[in-house]
Amino acid sequence: MIDEYIALINKADDIPDELFLTIIETSDELEKIQMIEKTRRKCKELGRLREFNTLLNAWTTKYSQDKKQALSNKTNFTGQPLSLYCGKYRANDLGIEVDYTSNNNSYTITVCPHPILPVERLVNIDTNNEKINLAFFKDERWQNVVADCVTVYNKSNICSLADRGILVTSENARDIVKYITEIISQNMKEIPLYKSISRLGWIDENQFVPYVKDIKYDGDDAFENIYKHIKENGDYKEWFDHIKVLRKNIYIRLLMGTSFASPLIEKVGALPFILHLWGTTGFGKTVTLMVGMSIWGNPAMGCLTRTMNMTQNSMARTAAFLHNIPFAADELQQIKTKWDNYDNLVMYLCEGIDRGRAKARGGVEETKVWKNSFIFTGEEPVTKIDSGGGVKNRVIEIEVDKQIIKDGNLTANIVKDNYGFAGKKFIEYIQTLNIEYLKNEYRNIFKEILEKIDTTEKQAMSMALILLGDKLACECIFKDEVPLKLDDVSKYLTSNKSVDIGRRSYDWVLNWIAENQKRFTDDDNNGALWGKIEKDIVIVNKKVLEENLLKNNYDYTAVTKAWDKYGFLEKNSQGKFIHQTKIFNIKASYIKILLPENEIEDIAQVEIVNEDDKIPF
Repeated sequence: MIDEYIALINKADDIPDELFLTIIETSDELEKIQMIEKTRRKCKELGRLREFNTLLNAWTTKYSQDKKQALSNKTNFTGQPLSLYCGKYRANDLGIEVDYTSNNNSYTITVCPHPILPVERLVNIDTNNEKINLAFFKDERWQNVVADCVTVYNKSNICSLADRGILVTSENARDIVKYITEIISQNMKEIPLYKSISRLGWIDENQFVPYVKDIKYDGDDAFENIYKHIKENGDYKEWFDHIKVLRKNIYIRLLMGTSFASPLIEKVGALPFILHLWGTTGFGKTVTLMVGMSIWGNPAMGCLTRTMNMTQNSMARTAAFLHNIPFAADELQQIKTKWDNYDNLVMYLCEGIDRGRAKARGGVEETKVWKNSFIFTGEEPVTKIDSGGGVKNRVIEIEVDKQIIKDGNLTANIVKDNYGFAGKKFIEYIQTLNIEYLKNEYRNIFKEILEKIDTTEKQAMSMALILLGDKLACECIFKDEVPLKLDDVSKYLTSNKSVDIGRRSYDWVLNWIAENQKRFTDDDNNGALWGKIEKDIVIVNKKVLEENLLKNNYDYTAVTKAWDKYGFLEKNSQGKFIHQTKIFNIKASYIKILLPENEIEDIAQVEIVNEDDKIPF
């Protein structure tokens, strides 16, 4: 019979189904192998060997599955999401039972006292890890829990699902694992398989979660609330008409530009950055933050707007989850006691990557990364006078010195009832644009900033993103508005001098010397003699200088190298910074700092323009 089927194989027609059935149903293993090899020789001659092997594997799997299912019970739960084959188990509203035989004695055990079955398999598109969605009936309703396979298939780990409501104990854990495994093995085609994601943002180059169909959320339960709130709600026109009026305020415009800029960071290859609004309470900073987050979804506190009262690990997990959606947090000063200053926090968040962490069950967690903007509010600046240049580079700080929103309560209610429309429209618009176009637009704005404004490259990068976000928002949402110009935002950029550690520390040391002039004379100095002031130079004891720089968060080595670059130091005959010399008859190691030629540097006169007279701000 097999020869007749092999003879029917040609280059054009399908390989007969009867051939595969004959091979699979042959019980003699040797005879089966002979059939397969004979067929393979014929298929190889016709160039169809790979096709035959693929079909044989598929037929073998299907036959085995069909044979299992033919002898299997099916789940029979009232209102069950799926009806699945369950082998020898009896699964009904009373729970799951199975019969066992041991030493010629038969007995029945209860696997689980309530209905439970796997209803989805989820494969994460980032990690390729699989999770199982378990549905279970308890407290008169069907509930769901998504768990890692390492939890579902392990009798020790599955006990952790007791916290989620499943009645699993150390006694029945092994039986529940066997039951779930049996169902999954018998229903590979019946249980739907979905792609899943545990974060928001860009995937597959040009798709953006959550605006993608047929992708399930499989992440941390703590972030499911945020995930569900990235959606449209209410009336788009009511949101648009109200926000349109608010956008006449420069603070609102900059904050919304930062919010729109967040998904552009990954597209143009830029770095995360921080926009910080600070000032006296009562000016509407919190409501302004909510306006910016209403672009993407529900801006209510605890949804897309958070408080800063969180640990570093919590910040990293939240940022990694948001990924390309802006991280918005209110009242920065809440964590002041947790940090000596905010410098470490700024650098940590703007690096966009978390440190590696060990898993409780062994191994290392996947490294968390994020590529988004951060929008903070508070009552004080993030950076201080002694903050490092890298910190000042990564923050655009704006002092709020007047009321931003007149009726904050009205605005808060409007954006909490109507939200999420602009973000979806903005993403849909970006998806129509060529990535090279976006990069060129970003580079052109970045280049213009550096050509026209005295600022650093990283400050220019951040502001270029804000201006590009505002420009694209004007093109696809606020179509009758003129995009922000460089003149509108230039005053919010930090100058090179204020960022440069050499110039900042030099200004600091001049003030320090001026405040302690008695320490540089042998008259009435209480015995603390630091050096000597001459006509155009200050000679300072190296140890004293090093200690005071450190107290003010300046590194002596970095500072002296920077001062040398600007010509602020006088070197000795060997070209070194340190001079072994006598001051008031005491020999020690000294640094010679040159004084500026003029006691008071010329300060450019800047014309003050009334903010109310400026158009449009």
